[in-house]
Amino acid sequence: MILKNKRDYADYAKKLRSHPEFSPLSDKYIEQLINEMKVKTYHRGQILFDQGDTRDRFYYLIDGVCKSFHWDKNGDEQLYLYIRPQKAFPYIGLFEDDRYAYTVETMSEVKLAEFSMPIYEEVLRENPELMVNAVKEMSKIINTSETQLQRMVTTSAKCRVWNAILFIGQQIGEIQEDDTILVPYPITLVELSKVSGTTRETTSQMVQQLVAENKVQYNRKYFKILKIDDDSY
Repeated sequence: MILKNKRDYADYAKKLRSHPEFSPLSDKYIEQLINEMKVKTYHRGQILFDQGDTRDRFYYLIDGVCKSFHWDKNGDEQLYLYIRPQKAFPYIGLFEDDRYAYTVETMSEVKLAEFSMPIYEEVLRENPELMVNAVKEMSKIINTSETQLQRMVTTSAKCRVWNAILFIGQQIGEIQEDDTILVPYPITLVELSKVSGTTRETTSQMVQQLVAENKVQYNRKYFKILKIDDDSY
């Protein structure tokens, strides 16, 4: 669905301004982006773009959650990053790549704003402060990915599953008043097995152990992380 009511776009302009990746922009550039922006909704499980597709759109996630991943040479899915609301993407490949380096799939019903990639890159070039923010976002992405790789370098299936749950919690979880972390989106055991690099059966067994140890709750595909101790990493 494409929203055509321009009055709605004024609200999205305010939302863009509230986000560090857009806040430095003057009215001129906000208007430039808003004038060609399309706001769309997608159902869970839809592909926004595939690895190798022409890299022509830049996105700002308003509601919902997505995941980005790439396919290795064996055709296996390798998780790259989860994308939570109020985040823009993709940053990897700015000014260089003609094709998307990874695939992005919706994990819930989502609403997002789409911009022309050439126009966004033009705005980025003309706004040094915005460029700095983009570099910071790319650094965060790289650091998160490196940290995840380090956590997964272990032969212990239990540690891999536990660290995968922590990674998901860090990416899209919400801290509760009692300091637990709730992941407010359904995460299947198949999804968790992809993140942890273990089989679905092994993942199920490890989750049962973590539940028994009172480290997590897992109910109807929703995770809650109950405690994080020194052994978590």
